Amino acid sequence: MTQQTKHRLVAVLAIVPGLLSIKEGGSVLLGLSTPSYRVLSWLVVYNVVLGFVSLIAGTGIWRQRTWGSILAAIILLCHGLVFLTVFFLFMFREPVAPISVMAMMARTALWLVIYLVLRGAGDAKAGNA
Repeated sequence: MTQQTKHRLVAVLAIVPGLLSIKEGGSVLLGLSTPSYRVLSWLVVYNVVLGFVSLIAGTGIWRQRTWGSILAAIILLCHGLVFLTVFFLFMFREPVAPISVMAMMARTALWLVIYLVLRGAGDAKAGNA
């Protein structure tokens, strides 16, 4: 698999969930949909903002720009911190929906895969230089 193919695949992995986060979170923020579980407003806003950041990162990754990989690492770090936050809130019986914990775990796992693929692609690129 070529470097370009790897970058294109992970770019799609970044962009599609980003679009879904914007759509779903935006509909909640605009009052167009009301989930049947407790919604943390700050988490919805976070997901929408990071959805837009994911689109930017995906574009950079697609174009094989260094800043796209850096942004992917930052997104992974942010998602990891927010996942830990909602996980601990849930564990301490704060009003956090289990689906929110699972969604943040999935986002974090996805961005870990993106980061690892890009890191591997970068290592291979550095080895060929």
